[in-house]
Amino acid sequence: MQKFFFVIIVVSCIFIATSSYGRRLKVYAFPKQIAAGQLATIIFENPEPDHPISRNKCTAEKLIAWVKSDVPILRIEQKNKQVFTSLGSYLSEGDSIIATFMVPEKFEPGDATLFLLNEHDPSVPYAFTIIPAMQCSLKKVTAGFISPLGKITVVGEGFLPATILDQTQAIKELRDNVGYDNMSLGEQWTVLHRRIANDWARVTVGNFLELEQNGKKWELFVESCGLTTEGLTLDFIAPPDIKPGPATLSMTLRKDSAITGTSSPLSVTVQ
Repeated sequence: MQKFFFVIIVVSCIFIATSSYGRRLKVYAFPKQIAAGQLATIIFENPEPDHPISRNKCTAEKLIAWVKSDVPILRIEQKNKQVFTSLGSYLSEGDSIIATFMVPEKFEPGDATLFLLNEHDPSVPYAFTIIPAMQCSLKKVTAGFISPLGKITVVGEGFLPATILDQTQAIKELRDNVGYDNMSLGEQWTVLHRRIANDWARVTVGNFLELEQNGKKWELFVESCGLTTEGLTLDFIAPPDIKPGPATLSMTLRKDSAITGTSSPLSVTVQ
């Protein structure tokens, strides 16, 4: 009898330990339309609400086949093609997860189907459309305003995988050649921005933010990326010479060294 109860306890423990990660998960929200190569957000049931995860990643990777992962992965199907892809940024929010994924570039415009894989168990199929032209949007700046040399965190959808340019070598060159350390913060921003622009011109895929005020325009480069419950986030540093008053922000997408999409302007206030 004691042996029988011991077996029941062991089996129960195994079931409890694996049931959260070996079951079909519900998908609550995902984009119904997205272009191949763009990042998107997906919200789904948290497989392990007692083990919160928070991580930021500026891209997501196509997988050769199903692989064991500490978090769920996706399978996307179209016609006779299927591609497995990892989740990029991943944020636990109680009983839900918000994460990012990239629509693989091998797919063509048209209907497709998404499955969320928890271990080997797929979710029910979720239909969406791969559109031919990239579209992106800006929702807000998290601070509610921007300021000279301040961090601008924009929230939006439809961004491309973010290219973060390494500034180490550029700063070293400026220190050696133009006395970078002896400059004011505004002067440092200006010379570094001018130097980084040379590297940015060679970036084939990425996002940049255009800030416009009183007819003057600045192109800002991505400093870091993230994720909130409202969407994707990208961080930029504002130029030193913006003035108090209204301004606009627009996100521009670059792919294969060409402009592939631009958001509608977002009105902001400079303080």
